[in-house]
Amino acid sequence: MKKTATLYFFFLAFLFLPNVIAAQPAASATGRVDDELIVRLVEKAGPEALLQRLNSRHPGSVFYERTVAGRFNIHLLRFDPAAWPGEGLLRWLEQQPEVQAVQYNYAVEFRREPDDPDYPLQWGLERIGAPMVWDIATGGLTANGDTIVVAILDSGFDLEHNDLAGNVWQNAGEIPNDGIDNDSNDYTDDTFGWNFKTGSNTMSVDDHGLSVAGIVGARGNNGAGVSGVSWNVKLMLFVTGYVDEIVSAYAYVIEQRDRYNKSGGQNGAFVVATNASFGLPTPTFCDAQPVWGGMYDLMGEVGVLTGAGTVNSSRNVDVDGDMPTTCESDFIITVTNTTIDDEKYLSAGYGKVSIDMGAPGQESYSLKPNNRYGSFGGTSAAAPHLTGAIALLYSLPCEGLAADALLNPEATARFIRSVLIDGVDPLPGLDDFTATGGRLNLFNAMELVNEACGGTAGPLEILNIYPNPVSSVLKVEYETPDFEDYQARVYNALGQLVFRSNVRPMRFSGKVFTIDVSQWAQGAYYLILQNEGGDRKVKPFLVVHY
Repeated sequence: MKKTATLYFFFLAFLFLPNVIAAQPAASATGRVDDELIVRLVEKAGPEALLQRLNSRHPGSVFYERTVAGRFNIHLLRFDPAAWPGEGLLRWLEQQPEVQAVQYNYAVEFRREPDDPDYPLQWGLERIGAPMVWDIATGGLTANGDTIVVAILDSGFDLEHNDLAGNVWQNAGEIPNDGIDNDSNDYTDDTFGWNFKTGSNTMSVDDHGLSVAGIVGARGNNGAGVSGVSWNVKLMLFVTGYVDEIVSAYAYVIEQRDRYNKSGGQNGAFVVATNASFGLPTPTFCDAQPVWGGMYDLMGEVGVLTGAGTVNSSRNVDVDGDMPTTCESDFIITVTNTTIDDEKYLSAGYGKVSIDMGAPGQESYSLKPNNRYGSFGGTSAAAPHLTGAIALLYSLPCEGLAADALLNPEATARFIRSVLIDGVDPLPGLDDFTATGGRLNLFNAMELVNEACGGTAGPLEILNIYPNPVSSVLKVEYETPDFEDYQARVYNALGQLVFRSNVRPMRFSGKVFTIDVSQWAQGAYYLILQNEGGDRKVKPFLVVHY
């Protein structure tokens, strides 16, 4: 018994003293942390027995660093490379029955690229058709009142920027600064998200993350600064720099959205998308990052998509690799950087398999710290145009879409991805560089949502007038090829005008209007529906008072 207790104490000492081995910096060329492994274990397996076997082979060589994502049994281990030379530990772990996936930890780079500092216009918003969508919805809430949230993982933010006022997510389950984990999610006072670099709720300020956040969701129509793609979206903010921190942030997002789905919106957060304006510094395929890459399907299962920008160099990522844009998940949408001339920027990655589309990036304009604004570009600017578009689509006035987002979150996320893919503007300059051969068009995607939600477009026609004969209220069902104003006029049998009104067809619902005929004389009438171009349709009806 004494010998067993001694061994157990010896094991605990290694388990909970992660700093015995001096941490190694990430390799400057690859970003790999040569003494850290991220391990995902099968359900119900614990790291203790695994660590005991490891340290029985090479005593004092492997230590438990932290839980990366408890929900998915993912852990970070630190080890002594001298005891496990080469990739010996990685290969040994891959053979263990309780290990589902294992990979090295990496430091990521944020996909920054200098831009022309004198170009102060948000040209990309008009290019993707955002103003035409803003006529219908500006973001913030679904048709059923769910508050839309986007998670941004980046290098830091400025929570005090005036153009983010009101758009930073507030964790309703947490009482600020009381030192208690009120919502029992293992993070104390996590009011805006979390700073994984410092392990705290204190924000790190950095212009890259702030510029990304501004393109997604700077406050719109507030008379100051710039506008995000989605004017009123809530931004859940995470400071990350290493792969293990990215995995932890993704697990946090999954937990929040899963709680929201299961509680019918009473708990958690309605996160619809995450933004990935980051990647590894050297070419890497997704299958070499199984823990990280596996998170995109897990997020998709609860209804979360990811907009990801590819590398800022002219590289075919199908051949050379890139992370995360080579991940084949149905819940990641990948973009390259396009210019104001609708061409792929010279220093931007491409791939007819891996890169879905282009999106405006070069010479964009966004937020800078201390209430300033400035130029921003590269694929880091392209990705948030797409991520903001995802959020804006969820705010369209389609009750069926909003209901499905809670009842069938995975299928709804797939649907949103499909309309974005199918709605691109085809561009000859992108044929050889992307899977769709096109550039993001938010307006086209909205029209596809409209069609799915019951809105239609077709030749001008009066489809039905009922009841006919009518005594009180006449209902008119009609079709139009567009959503501009039409004029409805009614004449009696003597040719006298008795009714005239402008009719605007509505998206996301059937085209119907009503006419009160309760005070009209009995007899025959005819309805004319006409547009400004002179196209018209005529339909007769009878008024009879019983």
